[in-house]
Amino acid sequence: MTIQSVRVFEPANAFSQTSRRSSPKPPPHIWHASDPPFKGYQPAPSDGYKQSSTSTAIVIDNGISSYNLADEVNAHTTRQGRAWYERDGLSTKLRGSPYQRMWPDIETIRNAFEPGSSIVANWDVMEGILDYTFLKLGLGGRDEGIGRPVVMTEPVANLGYSRKTMTELLFECYSAPSVAYGIDALLSYRYNKGKNGLVVSSSHSSTHVIPVLDSKPIMSSVSRLNWGGYHGAEYLLKLLRLKYPTFPGKMTESQTQEMVRDHCYISQDFDGEMRRYLDWTGLEDRDHLIQYPFTEHVVVEKTGEELAKIAERKKESGRRLQEQAAKMRLDKLVRKEQELEYFKDLQQRLVNQTKKEIKRLLDEDEFKDEAQLDRTIKELEKSVRKARSKDVGGLENPEEEEEQTFPLLDVPDEQLDEAGLKQKRHQRLMKSGVEARARAKVEKEQEKARVAEEERRDEERRQNDLDGWLEGKRAARAASEAVPVN
Repeated sequence: MTIQSVRVFEPANAFSQTSRRSSPKPPPHIWHASDPPFKGYQPAPSDGYKQSSTSTAIVIDNGISSYNLADEVNAHTTRQGRAWYERDGLSTKLRGSPYQRMWPDIETIRNAFEPGSSIVANWDVMEGILDYTFLKLGLGGRDEGIGRPVVMTEPVANLGYSRKTMTELLFECYSAPSVAYGIDALLSYRYNKGKNGLVVSSSHSSTHVIPVLDSKPIMSSVSRLNWGGYHGAEYLLKLLRLKYPTFPGKMTESQTQEMVRDHCYISQDFDGEMRRYLDWTGLEDRDHLIQYPFTEHVVVEKTGEELAKIAERKKESGRRLQEQAAKMRLDKLVRKEQELEYFKDLQQRLVNQTKKEIKRLLDEDEFKDEAQLDRTIKELEKSVRKARSKDVGGLENPEEEEEQTFPLLDVPDEQLDEAGLKQKRHQRLMKSGVEARARAKVEKEQEKARVAEEERRDEERRQNDLDGWLEGKRAARAASEAVPVN
């Protein structure tokens, strides 16, 4: 059976699905990471405090992550330093962080609370925060007193010492007429007319489960979980640093806390959402793009004329460097020639001198004996010849050396003293080295001549008898490729 043609019938909705997938996607929604700048000190308004009455209480939500303040005109001040005043449809927004005002470096902030709890431990910082927030409400100064009752939140199972110190602070420093304390979750539950239930209070550092019966909390049955908003933000920060280890910017805890508040939620069906997470439907909605502050590096493209000028400047700079290097080499050559001339003159002055005078002249120039002077002169002559051939066009082969002589080898040992015998042994070693180098040089030249002769004969045979030359090459290759098998 032979198949002549194949036709594939697509379903009716295939074209619509293909066209829908190929249609241009809408631009993604981008969220920007918060990076609020500190704008310095902002003057404190006094309208809110003046418009309130003495019977109105000042409510302070004293939390570990935020510090909220409220009175009759609904003023709220948080740790980030934002405040809103609303009355008769009017709204005013204030900026200025008390933490940044007291400590310019936010990384060195001293926390007023015990680590991992909402219990106040640093009372100097707590007093500074209270000063700042009361001034933001419009109080003139500490001597005048606040003149309003205070309602302040406290953590579950607060210590008696902490409550006593806070009470002394409010009464003695701010002249508060009365103070009341309460747990924020229970106050909220009572405001919402709750009587019997289970209150779950999830705070910054922990989560408390408080049972309530007949509008009364059963504090002996309260349970605490060491997991709060801070731990979720810290876990998210670790995940981001693991996923983006080379991230150029700095991810801070405050930014991750804002991400948790704005982009995270509690799943009602975790397993089901995980199974459908990579489905095409709604994938763009689940993908959140967060843009961090950055400075774009603008690369200015240069024209051909500018590139030519830059290349010319580089060439000119290279020429100047070469001229400077050549000048330095020439100066060094002149110094070496002067030293060589001086040492040769010293060698001439040593002729027909007594041993004592010779030793004195050698000691003046830090030479041990005449042999060291001869070696220094020979090294300088060799160096000068090489420098001349490189810089000023001297001898083409600076390695041509004068034939070395060994006069002490012909002198009997009986005629030499201890220094002479030592120098004779040194000359014998030098002679052996010179002879070995000469033999190696001769052998190298002979090997080079032999190789050249074989190449000449091979080329001559290739030109005169090409077939025989090819046959010989094939036979040599076959013999080299044949490997004996053991």
